[in-house]
Amino acid sequence: DPKGGKRKAREGGRIEGKKRKERQRSTMASASSGAASSGDSSSSSASRYLYGLVWFGAYLYGAIAFVSTAYQIRLQAIEEYGPVIHEFDPYFNYRATEYLYEHGAEKFFKWFDYMVWYPLGRPVGTTIYPGMQFTAVWIKNHIFGDRMSLNDVCCYMPAWFGAIASFLIGCVAYECSLPQNTGASVASVLNDALKGRYTEYKPQKGSGGTIMGLSSPALECGVFALGIMAVVPAHLMRSVGGGYDNESVAISAMSLTFLLWIRSLRTSDPLSWIWGAAAGVAYFYMVAAWGGYVFVLNLVGVHAAVLVLLGRFSTKVYASYSLFYAV
Repeated sequence: DPKGGKRKAREGGRIEGKKRKERQRSTMASASSGAASSGDSSSSSASRYLYGLVWFGAYLYGAIAFVSTAYQIRLQAIEEYGPVIHEFDPYFNYRATEYLYEHGAEKFFKWFDYMVWYPLGRPVGTTIYPGMQFTAVWIKNHIFGDRMSLNDVCCYMPAWFGAIASFLIGCVAYECSLPQNTGASVASVLNDALKGRYTEYKPQKGSGGTIMGLSSPALECGVFALGIMAVVPAHLMRSVGGGYDNESVAISAMSLTFLLWIRSLRTSDPLSWIWGAAAGVAYFYMVAAWGGYVFVLNLVGVHAAVLVLLGRFSTKVYASYSLFYAV
């Protein structure tokens, strides 16, 4: 029947039109829900970024406050008595620095001082650790010039390096507290050692996440360690303004050596062993500044040996220690 065929065609067209409208509505609804979810995710990421920025600002403020406090505490003697070298060894160190500044390195290493070790005198160039003297002369020549006298540079250097050492200890605490470096406890290591087996190393994921690319809670550990180092009495007495002695510079060099050595063993970085060479350079500076350098070398060697005993030996440890020892 022609009329029936036309009727069926019209009904089919109406049904197809309804289906087309339903598909359009579904597409619009999914698009709107997708836009809403995208908006929610973008707002969530923005809020996380602002949250991290606020916390990073708080940590940065705390670190700056601790470093500033470390510096101000060490300036008390200078603020009370002026820029004066005090004690016996610091005054000899100042005389040696003054001779180096006036006569140069070649004459300094050949200098025979008749004013000390009377009546024999002293061959200063072969009986001194000249790292501190060279550092003071370099700071005088290349940073301050005529704006600060050599005496003032020598008086303020302990306070400068005391603040630097505090910051470096904070960095050491941060590196040691990273999740990939905290996979075992002392109790588990001792328990496994008593049972005659190696400790299974399982890097912790850490619940704090990251703040502006820095790991948390390792960041908090670093800031608080910085604050503790800023007021430790044993460090204070060796880095007070006017106490121009070898330890004031050597502690900073020693802290830098430990930091670079630990950094060379970072688990998550396959090329971290390159930092072993930098640790060797820092150790060279420490040797030039203080006679206690043997303690640093022994500690690094003992740490490498303990890693072997704990089953943590790897190509990275071998490469890092080899570079450190070679440099």
